[in-house]
Amino acid sequence: MLNKSVLKELGEKIRLRRESLAYSQNDVADMTGVTTVTVLSLEKGRGTTLNNFLLICRALQIQPRDLFESDIELTPLFALPPESQKRVEKNQKLDYLVYESDFFETPRRVSDVIKELDADKADSNKYSVYLTGYCKEGDLDYIKEGNYKKYLKPPSESEF
Repeated sequence: MLNKSVLKELGEKIRLRRESLAYSQNDVADMTGVTTVTVLSLEKGRGTTLNNFLLICRALQIQPRDLFESDIELTPLFALPPESQKRVEKNQKLDYLVYESDFFETPRRVSDVIKELDADKADSNKYSVYLTGYCKEGDLDYIKEGNYKKYLKPPSESEF
């Protein structure tokens, strides 16, 4: 199991903290509402839910971040599927246009965005949905011209 050593180390630190406070596992269970078996399981490195972990940290008055002294290897078990990678890349490129460039200083149609991103025209509806999402968040506005929407950055506070 990939996380086994991390869980064992966390459990050991929690056990040491509990013992330094002179609490029994039953005391911790009474303070948290979890079972003694759950406390024992966590201390043995068998894991628990995040909620139970936080309850136990509260009972022991220990900040969760203090239990992580060294970095954990953060390599996923599996690679992201190609279709998900493409979606992530699209979102990153679109975020760049919205948040970091002046592309939307001028009103732009979905077709302009597709051309700028060198995207597939068949994804026009997807991009329309994405842009509408930015509008709902207040990051873009749109103006309607006939059957088309043109998207642009909203005026900043200083422009009022």
